[in-house]
Amino acid sequence: MQGVIVSWSGGKDSALALYKLLNSDEYRVEGLLSTTSSESERLPVHEVRRELIKKQAESLDLPLFEVQLPSNADNETYEHTLSQQFAKFKEQDIEMIAFADLFLQDIREFREKLLERCGMKGVFPLWGIDSSDAASDIIEVGIKTVVITVDTEKLSPKMLGRSYSAGFLKELPDDIDPCGENGEFHTFVYDGPLFNEQINVIAESVFETMNGRFAHIELRYRS
Repeated sequence: MQGVIVSWSGGKDSALALYKLLNSDEYRVEGLLSTTSSESERLPVHEVRRELIKKQAESLDLPLFEVQLPSNADNETYEHTLSQQFAKFKEQDIEMIAFADLFLQDIREFREKLLERCGMKGVFPLWGIDSSDAASDIIEVGIKTVVITVDTEKLSPKMLGRSYSAGFLKELPDDIDPCGENGEFHTFVYDGPLFNEQINVIAESVFETMNGRFAHIELRYRS
């Protein structure tokens, strides 16, 4: 079996990719990799607090490798910082990073080129799966998630705090990808078949980023 690190956003697609890898005879999951802002202490775009990502890793019983980046880091800084972490993985004989991408070819090519420069390879366990099928898989295997971010140019902030369910999918406009693969929305996974215990969170206020384009719901851990 080949050791692999899973790129972890804390959302449903990452959870489905992890689920498939943990049930594979080909790969051995060695941990999770997340990038966070050194200033906001959140995952960029998703804007979920890093403490919640740590709680997920603890419940999954997997090591969390956290890479902190400055706010609005450019590509050069992003690539340099990740390259340093990849070098550490290689020292542990881990040469593969798994991503939950479904179909965005330009994103996949960006990831693969960066990994290739670092002497590593990418694994894409969800690649080519139809978004509707992936959405059904997420729900059917019991991955429990809440919608935490929406692109307000595509979805109403009223969708924030909703469970990712068949009912939610039915309410999505026809031009919205069922998995939000184009950035229409993002989720936070709080329970599922891989978790040893549920991540108890409470939803607080709604806040905005990018001059109001993105709306987020504030989640806090409740012990």
